Amino acid sequence: MASGSGDRKIPIDPVITPFSIFLWGGRDKFDRRRDIHDALAKNPIFSKTAVVLPSIARKDAWTRAALQARELIRLKLEHGWSHTAFREAIRLTDNMLPVQPQFRIFMSNLDRQMSDEQKALWIPKAERFEIFGSYAQTELGHGSNVRDLETTATFDREHDEFIINSPTLSSTKYWIGTTGVWATHSIVVAKLLIDRKNYGNHLFLTQIRDLDTQRLMPGVEIYELGPKAFQGMLGTDNGAMQFHNVRIPRSQMLARNAQVLSDGTYVEPKNQKHSYGSMVTVRAIMAEITGWDLLKAVAVCYHYTSFRKQFRKDRSRETETTVIDYASVKQRLIPLLAKGTALVLVGQNVTRGYDAYTINNLKTGDFSQLEDFHLQTVGAKVYSTEITSHGVETCRIACGGHGYHALSGFGRMYANAVNAVTYEGDNYVIGQQVPRAIMKHFKNRTEGSLPSLSYLARIRDGSESSSPSIQPEGDWLKPEVQQWALEKRLAHMVSAHIEDTADGRDTSYTCHALTMAHSDFVYWKGFRELLQTLEQERPAYLEQVTSLFHVFALSILHNPHHPSLAQALPLPFAQQRSLRAAHDAAVENLAANHLAGIIEAYGFTEYEMDSALARADKTPYEALFEEGAKRSEMSGNSMSHLWPMMVNTRQMWKRIEGARCQEGNMQAKL
Repeated sequence: MASGSGDRKIPIDPVITPFSIFLWGGRDKFDRRRDIHDALAKNPIFSKTAVVLPSIARKDAWTRAALQARELIRLKLEHGWSHTAFREAIRLTDNMLPVQPQFRIFMSNLDRQMSDEQKALWIPKAERFEIFGSYAQTELGHGSNVRDLETTATFDREHDEFIINSPTLSSTKYWIGTTGVWATHSIVVAKLLIDRKNYGNHLFLTQIRDLDTQRLMPGVEIYELGPKAFQGMLGTDNGAMQFHNVRIPRSQMLARNAQVLSDGTYVEPKNQKHSYGSMVTVRAIMAEITGWDLLKAVAVCYHYTSFRKQFRKDRSRETETTVIDYASVKQRLIPLLAKGTALVLVGQNVTRGYDAYTINNLKTGDFSQLEDFHLQTVGAKVYSTEITSHGVETCRIACGGHGYHALSGFGRMYANAVNAVTYEGDNYVIGQQVPRAIMKHFKNRTEGSLPSLSYLARIRDGSESSSPSIQPEGDWLKPEVQQWALEKRLAHMVSAHIEDTADGRDTSYTCHALTMAHSDFVYWKGFRELLQTLEQERPAYLEQVTSLFHVFALSILHNPHHPSLAQALPLPFAQQRSLRAAHDAAVENLAANHLAGIIEAYGFTEYEMDSALARADKTPYEALFEEGAKRSEMSGNSMSHLWPMMVNTRQMWKRIEGARCQEGNMQAKL
């Protein structure tokens, strides 16, 4: 191993400690991750080093992903993997396989939106992979604005069928994951029309390909979209889909909440909030998994910056300084570790809460908590994707020039993370739902019905406005001080939003900052409640979690996600200085005492990180040289067919000069 490598120990197998089990969400989840990791890492088709994805054609990359999907299906069926295990296995491939929507959104909607009779027929088919599913909501002309989707489903009373149509170009279903080549059935969101009356959007299970041939069904027109930004999502065949008088049986309208009888009678849903369910399902999953995306980037950055040496902090030193010892790296990397941890731990609670609610809802039909989960997951989606996309890029930059190489993995991580900022709703658009809920419940004094808006009561009665005494920097470690600052900031922003709305101003930009401030408080509160539980139990890793909590809390106050957030908390200069000192001290404390242990507890393996900057048996320099430069498809004699052209180009000046001289001589003779 090359000199300067330090004491780098990247695990081949996940580390098993009580802290690891806590971070991963329990022993069952930890063991499941280990078992899936072993199954994939030892299977040649899932090798992450045999093929350099950025060097192969997109079509070949997708073909490989489809073959990996087939192998995962085999493993699931043979080993009896749960749906959750299957989803986690897909994520471990880092390649967004075409089978990804099967349980993430397709089957979850079948389960939540179908009647018991429908589920008895269709769920076994989906579980056995007799059908491949997708979810068709977004259109060329409408994404976040679901209300104005144009696809229609007209009831034909005579034939007891719905006729699905795409009446305009803008009604083309677009960006529909795994539909360009893979899916055989799609849950289509369309306006229900009965006798020309529009009953709004409903869900229709529509067969789009023949099960025996994979050919398109009559009237279905599908195209694969082509490359995405940054060459992201190579394993997903997003589709553009139009319907031309496609007929489906009446029994294929998802009918758990609303139904159409054979005589055309429309049976309204008992609760209109059921429509939240589809997107809440996806966003609840996103609430946690985006945190893992960020943490993997942080782990790669940690391993590389712990190896890399550059310059000398002290001129008297004989050796260069390890990069991670510079404040310019620590102050960027360690807050991201704390934020990623907050995203995961609080996201786990959101997911657990929503899963428990769903089970109860399916039994009782009680929708009373759905609005709160909708609000939680909208805020979590905006918050987690903003932090993760910016965080992955920050990790890349912190690794210097080598972070730009495709084999560092950051390009793939960023391409697969940044799409989440706009899919399932552009953050600046769907984020407006949080301020709308704040306005509604503040006006109606009903914030008590939504736990995620509980702070409004304190804003209303003014209890948050009294400033605590903040003298030494240690005061900022007090939860009551942190809560005061977060609520004070929110109070100013809510008041400004109320005034802007009353004055008729366009708040579509400022809403984003308010949503981030709201989510700061929600995540701080969730992290704090988790820490309080640990303080009662006093596990061995309490000090590490406490350190992560303080870095998270102080970083969202000292370095807010949006300029408006800093303006909304105008601290006196002395308090600003003490906040900065507290933040810097919290970062230094974590770096000096806990950083290595936390990274070790997460235990990301070489297979999971999939980066030349984090190999178990090679230094980053060896990996970049051997796997990058030596294996490049343009190295050696591979481009020799172009050598004559290059030689000819270098002689071009002679031909041009010769022709110019010849022309000059001819002119002279004339």
